[in-house]
Amino acid sequence: MFTFSRASASAAALAFTLTLTACGGGHHHGNPGGPGPGPGDTGPAYDVIPIGLPGIAYGEVTRRGIANGGIVAGTSRGADGVAHAFLYDGSKTIGLGTLGGDSSQAMAVNACGHVTGWSTTKAGIVHAFLYDGTMHDLGTLGGSDAEGTVITHCGQITGWSATAAGQTHAFLYDGKKLNDLGSLGGNSFGNGLNNLGVVVGYSYGPGNAWFHAFLYDSRTGGPLVDLGSPVGNSVAVDINDAGQVTGWFRNGEGPIGAFLYELGKIRDIGTLGGAGAEAVAINGAGLVVGMSATADGSNRGFVYDGTTMTSIGALPGGNFSTAEAINASGLVVGASATDTEAHAVSWTRRDGLVDLNDRLHAPPAGLVLVHALAVADDGYIVARTNQGLALLKPRK
Repeated sequence: MFTFSRASASAAALAFTLTLTACGGGHHHGNPGGPGPGPGDTGPAYDVIPIGLPGIAYGEVTRRGIANGGIVAGTSRGADGVAHAFLYDGSKTIGLGTLGGDSSQAMAVNACGHVTGWSTTKAGIVHAFLYDGTMHDLGTLGGSDAEGTVITHCGQITGWSATAAGQTHAFLYDGKKLNDLGSLGGNSFGNGLNNLGVVVGYSYGPGNAWFHAFLYDSRTGGPLVDLGSPVGNSVAVDINDAGQVTGWFRNGEGPIGAFLYELGKIRDIGTLGGAGAEAVAINGAGLVVGMSATADGSNRGFVYDGTTMTSIGALPGGNFSTAEAINASGLVVGASATDTEAHAVSWTRRDGLVDLNDRLHAPPAGLVLVHALAVADDGYIVARTNQGLALLKPRK
């Protein structure tokens, strides 16, 4: 079913979440450690590379936490729940440390292995950071807290920061300093950034009474552009280099809808027959992925190509799937329920929905891929497993 939660307590961002009751349920005997897919199988096979900090089983990677060449930035959480940012540089895992405090979280990485996210300082305050071999405190817009959310190939970063006036504003880091992007009258947050320096996110209006998706073009400067909403409130989550923007909207307490903004217009892209949908990412070709309710009340991941929303389906015995990320070639990753539990999946128009557990070459005994979290343009995939985080390397 569709429920609402806070995506980030510090960002105070409303987010759309899906509840999968099958997660963790049932029993799976795991992979036997055999040779993997045979020569007659279609689609790529993968080598499994464990990643994350040693001795910590639980990890998190955002869809922006992967780059070509198997570079991954993520967060390991110990039994105490404390977050520790790490970088897998293609050969080894590196703990990023902190800005003097006890915790840090990686949110995004670029092809250079530069990472952004947040870390606590010695004073216990959350600040945005840039890691380029060394942790750098990006400071704030005059207030206390800040968080980096996206980093581009060029090293620009967006996120949010508290201001001296007591508000929260989206920022753009240009390699030297944080630039205040302003707001539509209330608080604002940067959620997406393309390689041309265009930021998207959302901003509240005066008195924080409503919120709309915004766009800010650093090439021209000027105030935030209010993208409006099909109805009610809206949040932009991603933008490609063509300037197409996707996100979600909601009218009052009604269901969430997914939108696409292009050529100066915002529009509802519909659902898979149910009451609501949420878009989470867009690739360079304008393909949007996300999750939608269906007519029977279940949930499916979707791909929207500009005219048609296509369900990625579900694994046999299951009635749920989610699309978390998409790469430049249209490879989608996420999760799907079976009759007992959740499995990591991929989807392409050619191969349809694939259980990634069936595509592993000589996996560790007992390993189960539970949820695919991110995919790079060269086909590397990060997945959460019953043994921790894993990087799936396509076999040549």
